[in-house]
Amino acid sequence: MLLRFITTTHQLNWASLYYFTKHTRPKAQPHREKTRAKAISDDKSGKIAKSDQEQEQKQQQENLKKKIELEKLRALQPKMHTWSSFYETHIPQTKKIPKTIYLSLNEQTEGRRKHYKKFVQPPVDITEECNQKFEIKQHTYEDPFAQPKRAGLIAVKVGMTAQWDKWGYRHALTVLQLDNNQVVQIVKNDTYTGLQIGAGAVNIKTLKKPQIGHFLKANIPPKKYIKEFPITPENVLPVGFMLTARHFTPGQYIDIQGISTGKGFGGTVKRHNFKTQPATHGNSLCHRQLGSTGQRQDPGRVFKGKKMPGHLGNDKVTCEGVQIYRIDAVRQLIYIKGSVPGKPGSIVYLRDSWKVQKKNKDLLNFPTLAVENGKEYAKEIVMEAPLEDPELQETHENDFPKAGEDAED
Repeated sequence: MLLRFITTTHQLNWASLYYFTKHTRPKAQPHREKTRAKAISDDKSGKIAKSDQEQEQKQQQENLKKKIELEKLRALQPKMHTWSSFYETHIPQTKKIPKTIYLSLNEQTEGRRKHYKKFVQPPVDITEECNQKFEIKQHTYEDPFAQPKRAGLIAVKVGMTAQWDKWGYRHALTVLQLDNNQVVQIVKNDTYTGLQIGAGAVNIKTLKKPQIGHFLKANIPPKKYIKEFPITPENVLPVGFMLTARHFTPGQYIDIQGISTGKGFGGTVKRHNFKTQPATHGNSLCHRQLGSTGQRQDPGRVFKGKKMPGHLGNDKVTCEGVQIYRIDAVRQLIYIKGSVPGKPGSIVYLRDSWKVQKKNKDLLNFPTLAVENGKEYAKEIVMEAPLEDPELQETHENDFPKAGEDAED
């Protein structure tokens, strides 16, 4: 009727007709669709109710299984205990390492910063409890051309310090600490053998189901960091074996891998060691600029890989051929000569140096140091200093006159 009224009383306007037909369409009625969905037969509704009950039962069973698995993992975790006379017997010798430098994640507070923090209480040492059931036999290599590979370790960078040897030379040292390095899994293939090492403690509530099953299969407490190291088949260690700082020996060379300190956006002078432009002779406000980056119309572009300003740091860095100076077996500390990538609290991976194998062969224990029951071992091991003063070796006997002889004019 409205359409007939519009066409008879007024001239036919196609724009108004289109507007009228568009905005008078029947709208969607979701409430009727809901009523249709509810109008299901009693048989179908009964089946749906049964399926819902079955799903609830399955969820309850899964929750019970997860609770049982979590209780098993909690039982495997080491319990923290008091160390009343610990600091009286083991006091650090250096001033830069305070008494509260023991690092662990067993008592870490929840928050945004999840890296290692300093605690007054040292981490729990459970090496004796874990390694009592294992018997490991050491072996040697008679072949001079053999290239054996051992498992590596996961450590935490504590900071830097310095020590002097008997000749008065100062050695800058980086302190690394181990936090319960344990074998999690043995990976074997036709052409590959590897050991999966775990370190650190983690809250059980944050684990997922595959991770819970992975640690329950190994029958070890959950680990925060896991790293796989390739090894030779004869250097396999059993699952659950605890590796300590005695795995390495002072004087040997290792490779250290870690994430370098992020430095933001860096220019070419700092990032690529470019030379600066002249300070005078007409140069203004371009002293640290990049300069020319290409050629003329041919090739008419900038080649890929051109050194330019950009993001500096926060990359994976490997320091090769770093020497171990000292090992503290009680506090699980490793002192390394020189610098290590990363900030204090960052994670680094240690392994035997691949390029300096000949020097390491006489110092290494394959597959690791087998601790004998009842035998006492040194708590601290320091690298031996040279027999003679290194500076005196460089002088020649003719540089100084002998006793009783006058120097020539």
